[in-house]
Amino acid sequence: MEWIALQHALLSHLPVATGLLLPWALLASQRPGRGIRPWWTVARYLGWAGILGTLGAFLSGFAKGRVSALPPVQHLLTALFSGSSGADVLLFRHLVLGVASLLVGIAALWAMNRHRKDHESLGFLALVLGLAWCAVLLVAGEGGYRLAHQGPGAPGTKPPVSSTPGASTPSVLWVVRDPDADRPVRALDYASLEPIGPDPVRSQAHGGRWIRAWASPETAAAYRAGEPLPQGAFVVLSSAEDRWGRPGNDPGPLYALELKASGPALTFYWPRVPMNNRREFGGDSRVYWRGSDAHLEACRACHASGMADPAKRSRWRPKRVVPEE
Repeated sequence: MEWIALQHALLSHLPVATGLLLPWALLASQRPGRGIRPWWTVARYLGWAGILGTLGAFLSGFAKGRVSALPPVQHLLTALFSGSSGADVLLFRHLVLGVASLLVGIAALWAMNRHRKDHESLGFLALVLGLAWCAVLLVAGEGGYRLAHQGPGAPGTKPPVSSTPGASTPSVLWVVRDPDADRPVRALDYASLEPIGPDPVRSQAHGGRWIRAWASPETAAAYRAGEPLPQGAFVVLSSAEDRWGRPGNDPGPLYALELKASGPALTFYWPRVPMNNRREFGGDSRVYWRGSDAHLEACRACHASGMADPAKRSRWRPKRVVPEE
């Protein structure tokens, strides 16, 4: 399933190419008379290529949604009717257009393959359904591109425009986007920090998950000794879901703490919440809390001065199995 999901972007190019090429063949095949049959063949060939590509893109998109743990349809419907304009609405529209392209494509392919006499055109019905199919394919492809490429011009990102005082014409200043706006970039690179211990420990304070602590080099000694962390300290807890009293294969969220001059800055990031855990997060498949988010209130109470009470740290480690020689 993962291999199929990774091919979604590749397979999507075939129906988009059909949407660009098929209209020309359909228009050329509308002239009745001798010598029109080769245009039938071109239109029908493009139609079959497009429907097979649409089917491949549809199946790989479904697999990608399962592998990436995308939000369920009911969650997307809620976002749509709530007036939201975020990625969930764009994803729902892309899903609807994908299904519509498959259905309209089947109808267009049927119209193009109807029995025709050698001197007849491909027919007005084939033209109408074929052009409608191409329009749906192109709109769906454009929506998929917007989903895959979040940047300037994508949903939710608007470059600020400012004028230089005294200048005759306004100048556009591209402000550097917050690198942590979509994900905690620094926390994701936790393996570059210094590990506090060799093994994960069970932490009830962090949902009963198995955690490992990683700290910036200037912070590690103070963290191990249970001393107050210096300003600028950065600590990340990587976690794994419990499985029969041991760290399981499902990765848990990342917990990050950075000690700034204004106080501790906390982050909770879970890029792919397992299906069994989504009820705890209102059905969301992705959770990213940081800053003054209300969901971090309990975390801020525990980490009001930076590091939590060392006496409350878990010492429960899974028993090591030493292979016999």
